[in-house]
Amino acid sequence: MKKIILLSCLIGAFSLHGKHHEDTPPLKAFMVTGGCCHDYPNQKNIISEGIRERVPTKWDIFFEMDEKKSKAKLSQSGWADGYDYIVYNHCFAHEKDPDFVKSITDIHKAGKPAIALHCAMHSYHWNIPVKDGEKKAWTDMLGASSKGHGPKAAITVNKVKKNANHPIIKDLPDGWLTPEGELYNVQEIYKGTTVLAYGDNGRCDFPQAVAWVNTHGKGRIFSTTIGHHNSTMSTQEYLDMLGNAVRWITQKK
Repeated sequence: MKKIILLSCLIGAFSLHGKHHEDTPPLKAFMVTGGCCHDYPNQKNIISEGIRERVPTKWDIFFEMDEKKSKAKLSQSGWADGYDYIVYNHCFAHEKDPDFVKSITDIHKAGKPAIALHCAMHSYHWNIPVKDGEKKAWTDMLGASSKGHGPKAAITVNKVKKNANHPIIKDLPDGWLTPEGELYNVQEIYKGTTVLAYGDNGRCDFPQAVAWVNTHGKGRIFSTTIGHHNSTMSTQEYLDMLGNAVRWITQKK
């Protein structure tokens, strides 16, 4: 009889746990994707489905290959309202309108969390003029500046030892190797940015920062230069990193 009672208690406990999980509403996320040089039609699915498997998320995805049409969408008032976080996986390097870019970064400065992937590092800043001593709004939000990249080759991703316990990377293997890669040159890491990992493709003079976090105003930002190829984005390590990043930027356990 005692065994039967114990089993019933366990079943009840599992049922309550399951009900609690079901009652937890998914996060709402918006992905901005499209542009030059990458397989965005497939990557939008890899990213959204991979994150959703790790962190329950309801997605709205804005996929637009035309830079002017993407700008028109992101120029609309309130486009980011109602979302728990924004993901940028786009490649629009020729924007010259600083007011437009600032309108985006102001959203995150006010507290909206964001994730920036790969060519998002090369978007919205190359051709935008700034006064001497000022940072460009987009790179200021990201916490680092990147221009150019090395040859395509697999990347060994090594954790920064002093930051190895950061929740985004603590469960990831140290020295994991991407199947393919395009290592970005990161010229400057801004004050206040925490680098989580460096990448080495065996063909550069020294490793480059490949993952970091920054707080822009009230908004938490995670950035990674990794992600040119679908094969890399599909790996468990990459998607686990993104899932962990979602939890960190939204401050969800």
